Amino acid sequence: MWNGTWYVPELRVLNLRNNTLTGIIPPSIGNATKLMNISLNWNRINGNIPMQIGNLSQLVELTLSRNQLTGSIPSTLFNISSLLVVSLAYNNLSGPLFLDDRRDVLSSNIEHIGVSYNQITGHIPSNICQFKALKVLSISYNNITGEIPTNIGCLAKLEELYIGYNAIDGTIPTSLGNISTLQKLHCGNNHMEGELPLELGKLSNLRQINFEENYNLKGEIPNTIFNISSLEFIAFTFNNLSGRIPNLLHLPNLIQLLLANNQLEGEIPRHITNATNLELLELSDNLLTGTIPYDLGNLRELQELFLHHNQLTKLGFFDSLVKCRMLRYVQVGSNPLNDVLPSSIGNLSSTVEYFHIGDAQINGFIPTSTGNMSGLTTLVFQDNNLTGNIPREIEYGSEGIVSTRGDVYSYGIMLMEVLAKRRPTGEEIFNENLGLREWITRAFSRTMMEVVDTDILYDGEKITSKSELCILSMIELALDCTKATPESRITMKDVVKRLNKIKNTFLET
Repeated sequence: MWNGTWYVPELRVLNLRNNTLTGIIPPSIGNATKLMNISLNWNRINGNIPMQIGNLSQLVELTLSRNQLTGSIPSTLFNISSLLVVSLAYNNLSGPLFLDDRRDVLSSNIEHIGVSYNQITGHIPSNICQFKALKVLSISYNNITGEIPTNIGCLAKLEELYIGYNAIDGTIPTSLGNISTLQKLHCGNNHMEGELPLELGKLSNLRQINFEENYNLKGEIPNTIFNISSLEFIAFTFNNLSGRIPNLLHLPNLIQLLLANNQLEGEIPRHITNATNLELLELSDNLLTGTIPYDLGNLRELQELFLHHNQLTKLGFFDSLVKCRMLRYVQVGSNPLNDVLPSSIGNLSSTVEYFHIGDAQINGFIPTSTGNMSGLTTLVFQDNNLTGNIPREIEYGSEGIVSTRGDVYSYGIMLMEVLAKRRPTGEEIFNENLGLREWITRAFSRTMMEVVDTDILYDGEKITSKSELCILSMIELALDCTKATPESRITMKDVVKRLNKIKNTFLET
């Protein structure tokens, strides 16, 4: 990156971000003692972060994210009293987050620590309380273990906490409820257990809460959480939560509610339609009973509805659902609905792409009005008690041709999830207000390999230029499978051809 010894005693700002710089950060950077801002993100810089960086006593912001840095985070870094921002995400840094046995005083002024997407190990030490001004702590996608410190509530100014995708265990500290400034709390994909503390309901400014895929969280969801009117995102999927879903009496800002894969029982709360900005409702794989609320159509912004694998009955809600003109995905199968398909099914929005009502004890005929769903790419009526003929309106559709490209779309989404190890509801995707396809499209041009799941390679195997080409070719294939309109997508025959070509390229010697 820089040849020779640094001697720039008056340099205050070094901004070289968004280039293709290589090489290391030289230790002599410590000679530039008046530096206040270092921005080297989005390059290909490797090697260690030099210890001498601790000599920069006037440093305010250090941004080294999205490089290829290795080694540990220098212990001297957090002694710089002027330092406000440390951004080291998307590198290959290892070692502990902070040295546990250090006796030095950590900077009490730092506001932002971002080290997500590295190989950081160890646990979150209790001396984190020294960061009294901390507003953002982002340490997701690392190898951090141990419990959340019970005194985490000492971070009285914290606004965003991201600790997902680690191996953190233990219970959720009740002191989290003391951080009244907290807006985003993402703790998913860990090994936490026990109950959700009632104290979480005290977080009156909370906008996002995510404890999904911890698998061992149990007990009921506190009603107090559903009284936080500022909430936009609630995710507790893949746990062992039980009891009833709390009433959504006043959640006007809620956009996504994800409670799938638990042991929740009782009826879907009638007041759920008060969440008028809801776009995604995911309650599948629970023990829910009763009828589906007949006024779901009041959720005018609803785009995705997943209620499958429960014990729900009746289809009367369809008459109301026609009011949801932005609806794209409907999956209500694997329920004992025990009903006939109403003709109003044909009045569902033309934006509906995926409609699954299989294994639901559906009787009678398939309404001819089903053919009015012009945007449909996947229609599943399997394992029911339907009789009669398949209406010609479905066979030919409103455009006069059979739609055969729903499976291609589904395959493309699956390919993206596997290669990038992301779900369409992942925290980073949600925070950027993107769909999975758009999020990957933005990364594709120059940074795709930084978001590809490294576990797709064998242990110890390094990414070569050939393997990188093959991975990028598969991502490109996934994007071609998921284009906006069915006619613009490639055929499954072409998918197979391209997969064979990618395989042959990879196997070439």
